[in-house]
Amino acid sequence: MEEEFHNTDEVQGDKPEIVKLPAAITDEEKSELFKELTTILSRRWVKDKIFVFGSSEIDLLLATRFDIDTLREIIEEYKRFVEILGLEVVEYTLDGEMWYSLKSAFYAPSELMKSEFVVLGTIIGILETQTEPLLTKIIKEKLIDTNRMKAYQVDLCLRKLTQQGYIKRHQNVLSYNYRTLVEYGEEERRKIAEEFRKI
Repeated sequence: MEEEFHNTDEVQGDKPEIVKLPAAITDEEKSELFKELTTILSRRWVKDKIFVFGSSEIDLLLATRFDIDTLREIIEEYKRFVEILGLEVVEYTLDGEMWYSLKSAFYAPSELMKSEFVVLGTIIGILETQTEPLLTKIIKEKLIDTNRMKAYQVDLCLRKLTQQGYIKRHQNVLSYNYRTLVEYGEEERRKIAEEFRKI
């Protein structure tokens, strides 16, 4: 996709050094690249039995063969391009890895049921206000012991939120997964936590 330029100062017998020049990408190539980015960053797929949205930076580097600086430069230009279309590129870090996903700037109905929103809101409310690990039993105490939900409902909701990629469960510790970080930015999570404290 990108043009490759070879260093003519190489020592005879050595492989030529490939230099990537973002300025060498034509408008036609950029248009094609933006189409591919739209497809990649808006896709929903399954990774380790969990729904995932978008792509990791490592996968984008492998797909484009750009260096990190060129890729990030292209992503910044792509962000400005999709903004006109009412879309935004969401960036988040998960397990030490940078991820990118395409999201509509306008409201889209969620596929979560009311009970699942309650459980997710409780998880966000607690994770945003404490630094220690969030145990499953704490969620159950907040929702079951206060008679807001039945035990089986909480278990079903936690299973659905895990399968849909909203939360991760490692043994009995809960944490955010891809989808929560894509659908709820820092400001939205902060507002949810503020509402949670009022309850």
